[in-house]
Amino acid sequence: MSLRSIAFETLKLPPFAPLGRRLYRHYFERQRHGNHYLGVFDNYSEALQAVPGRLPASYDSAESARRYRGRIARLSVGDYPVLHWLSHLINAGRRRIFDLGGHIGVAYYAFQRHHPYPDDLRWLVADLPTTIEAGRAWATAHDPSGRLAFTDERQAADGHEVLLVLGAMQYFDFDFAAWLGALRAAPRHLIISLAPMHDAHDFHTLQNMGFACVPYHIHARPAFLQAMTRMGYEEVDAWFHDERQCRIPFAPGYDVDRYSGFYFRRRQPADAPSAA
Repeated sequence: MSLRSIAFETLKLPPFAPLGRRLYRHYFERQRHGNHYLGVFDNYSEALQAVPGRLPASYDSAESARRYRGRIARLSVGDYPVLHWLSHLINAGRRRIFDLGGHIGVAYYAFQRHHPYPDDLRWLVADLPTTIEAGRAWATAHDPSGRLAFTDERQAADGHEVLLVLGAMQYFDFDFAAWLGALRAAPRHLIISLAPMHDAHDFHTLQNMGFACVPYHIHARPAFLQAMTRMGYEEVDAWFHDERQCRIPFAPGYDVDRYSGFYFRRRQPADAPSAA
């Protein structure tokens, strides 16, 4: 353990905690690399109001739009369950994919290196305006097939067969389950990955990524699964991303030791024709 780590752990001890919190906040506000977390808040609005004034509080920026392009060329360990189930669904004839929070189409480009897409596949990414603009520019040179498209309307998920939420759910400023339940024709298949889930608590914290400091939603796993059941979805598969953790200094009991992934399938009425 480094001297900095020893000092940091010492400052967590009760006699030093008030000083430690002040020093950590000073440290948090000045970080420009990596992911750092601060505080526990009841909801998105409360967390947004707590963003330090010196930090940009929006993900809708040119710097954000330039991020993550390295993921196009390689998969992480946690991507393989997503690739498995997406390949299964494509092979079963699913052709309309909605990628909520899909950036410039990172997953679209990364997965096609391992599973060539059929000509009639259509992949629609929903994201923030600046990122969408960057995605369209990137697609001009990198998607000659024209299968990839973009929208800033999340309601466009209506009528799609597959919904992907890959490392994005923690940034939503809306209730995900409620939004899904309000769609007229919600996707039957839902693949989620890199979602921070706590065994008991549902809360927001702040994440400072250097280029932005934004509210970050940690879902309570039991409550989330119950909400998905109420929406008519059954859990087909679940996995963990052991390479990702969320550590919130001076908030004992709120750390997340590993992130979660799921494949849900919406139940059909008994008299409906079966589908993959």
